[in-house]
Amino acid sequence: MINMLPLDKDRGKTTLGSAATKRVEVVPWDPAWKDRFEELQADLLKILSGIDVRVEHVGSTSVPGLASKPILDVDVVLQKGTDFEQVKNALEANGYHHVGDLGIAGREVFKYDDKPQYMSHHLYILSDGSEELRRHLTFRDWLRSHPADREAYAQAKTAAARQFPNDIAGYIDAKSGVIFEIYQRCGLYRLKDLPELARSVLSNRYNLRVGELECKIIQPGVNLCLAQTSQGTFYLLAWEKPASATGEVSLNQSASDTKIAFPLPTASGQQLCSAPFAVFALFKSEEDALIFFASGLWNDFLNW
Repeated sequence: MINMLPLDKDRGKTTLGSAATKRVEVVPWDPAWKDRFEELQADLLKILSGIDVRVEHVGSTSVPGLASKPILDVDVVLQKGTDFEQVKNALEANGYHHVGDLGIAGREVFKYDDKPQYMSHHLYILSDGSEELRRHLTFRDWLRSHPADREAYAQAKTAAARQFPNDIAGYIDAKSGVIFEIYQRCGLYRLKDLPELARSVLSNRYNLRVGELECKIIQPGVNLCLAQTSQGTFYLLAWEKPASATGEVSLNQSASDTKIAFPLPTASGQQLCSAPFAVFALFKSEEDALIFFASGLWNDFLNW
C-alpha cells in the first residue's frame, strides 16, 4: 500500500475495498494470483469499455516470489483527458461505491459489498503520471528486479504478521522500516522530500490520517511539523541524519525531570521512528515537543 503511497493500502481499521483485514495473515506467493488478477482486469475493462483506461496489478501479490496477504491491489489508471466521473459512474453501476481518497491525495478508493466471483481486492483510481501511481509502479518494478530487497521485505512482512496478528496498525509500522529503506534505494525518497516523508511516517508509523501538514526549521537539521489529522492536532520533531546512519534508535527514559514529556509511541510501540534521512518523535502539543527538544535528551539518543 506508497501514502504514501504503497503503505496505507494495508490499513484495515478504515476498510479499503471490501477486503477488511480482520486478522493479519501473510502467506507464500501463489502463482494463481496472477490469473485471478487477469480475470478481474478483463471484467473491469469490459465495465469501462470505451473509456481510455488501463488496469495495473500492483502491491505484493504482483511481485512473483513475494509473500503477501492474499488480497489483490488493483489500479485503474486514467489516461490523459479521461473523466473520473465517467469511470466512477460505470463502476457504481456495477457494484462498486466510491469512498474518497481515505487520506491519500491522488488516489480514489472504491469498495464493494459482494463479489464472490473475484479474489478479494482493493480497487484504486489514479491518473496517469500522478505521483501516487509512480510510487506504486516504481516499488513494484524494483521488487520484481531486486531479489535481495524482495526477500528482505518478505521477511519483514512475515515477522510483522507474526508479531501483530490482530493489529493491522502495528503490522504496518513494524514493516515500514524496511519499506522506507527500499524507497530510498529506488529513488522514491530524497532529502528534499522531508515533508512528504513526515506525512508517510504519520500515516504508516503512527496510524494517523493526515490532512494539513506544515513543517518549519527550528534549528539547522531539525524541523517541527504541525499535523492536522482526523484524530486531532500533533507535533512531529524531525532530526535529519547523515546518509550513513542506519538502523533503529532507542530512547533512555532514565531522566529525572518528570516535567519532560516523552514522545508518543508508534503503532508498534516505538517511541522514536527511524526513516530515510531522519528520525522522528511525535508529541500531542507544541510545548511538549519544544520542552523535549530544549532538554537536550535527544543528544543522548541521536548517536550517529
